[in-house]
Amino acid sequence: MNNTLFHYLTLSFLHPLGAGKVRELLEYFDNDIEALLDPHRLSQVPNLHPELLSLLRSGQAQRQAEKEWQFAEKNGVSICHPGDERYPQRLMACNDAPLILYQKGNTDLNTKRIVSVVGTRKMTAYGSRQTEKLVEELSAACPDLIVVSGLATGIDSCAHRASLQHGLKTVGVLAHGLDRIYPAGHYQLAEAMLHQGGLLTEFPHETTPFPSNFVQRNRIVAGLCDACIVIESAEKGGSLITARMARDYDREVFALPGKSIDTYSRGCNWLIKKQIAALIETAGDLLAEMNWDLGQKQTTVQGNLFPALEPPLAEILALMESGHDYSPQELLILRENSRQKAGDTAQKGNIGEILSLMIQLELTGAVISISGGHYRLA
Repeated sequence: MNNTLFHYLTLSFLHPLGAGKVRELLEYFDNDIEALLDPHRLSQVPNLHPELLSLLRSGQAQRQAEKEWQFAEKNGVSICHPGDERYPQRLMACNDAPLILYQKGNTDLNTKRIVSVVGTRKMTAYGSRQTEKLVEELSAACPDLIVVSGLATGIDSCAHRASLQHGLKTVGVLAHGLDRIYPAGHYQLAEAMLHQGGLLTEFPHETTPFPSNFVQRNRIVAGLCDACIVIESAEKGGSLITARMARDYDREVFALPGKSIDTYSRGCNWLIKKQIAALIETAGDLLAEMNWDLGQKQTTVQGNLFPALEPPLAEILALMESGHDYSPQELLILRENSRQKAGDTAQKGNIGEILSLMIQLELTGAVISISGGHYRLA
């Protein structure tokens, strides 16, 4: 563990200090983070919380930091701080960004496009259908998109499951440590997300999901994204809090409308009425509002690629015209069947050749790799 990470980790256990206060103190000490952990130098700061110095002198925060580091090492947890290039840059722009983030999984939170999908725990059949439809449409239009939510029952878990089903990476932001999953019934879902996205929290292990933690968690859901989408919500609830936080962070906020007599559409309708959220009904609406409407551009690029590619690459690309996801083995079989029908007696290829062609196509931007070793037209 490098010294800077350990310093930030220690600061995160100095509970009288919040992220905002740490930034103030860093400015006070000209970004000398070691000064914040020196009781003598810190004692010179006016109006400092009295408990802070006793915590530092006791070594309690340092011991907690060491314990947390050992847990992370043992359990494959990645830890990052605001000075780390892995730290989500969208979140970094928020004035209350966490000092420390703990992450498990395989996704880059500085990817090009991220949306947060949130809603009520008491999801209706309408909310379920709309969530699944929206995620499916987004997957087709933006296969590199990451879907963020809170792993809660209802809209959150529906968004995570739909993302997994349609090949999108999805990240769950937790209101507790990475030594547990809440609710416990989402353990298998969380396990699947580790292979196609991940889990993220600012809370150290052994932190239980206290009610206040969920509001704290919601600001990360709001700050991580480019756009926050509310599917269903009552007139009061965590989803509305997340939406307002997203708007405060200058994120785009969207809501799906519903009947005025439906309890779990009233929150969405209120967001739209108060102009906190823009009304959307389909993924196409979102793409247009975000200027992500890339369908025509992608079609044009794909069409122009065929004449420019070498024959083996163009041959593979032509086999993928149906738009399905393909494994290298499937493409090998398709190519051989196609050649046989055409009376082509060329020597039979192998998986290694197909993989090489797929890598070349990926470098041109014609295809993208997705989960399970499959490929899809870009």
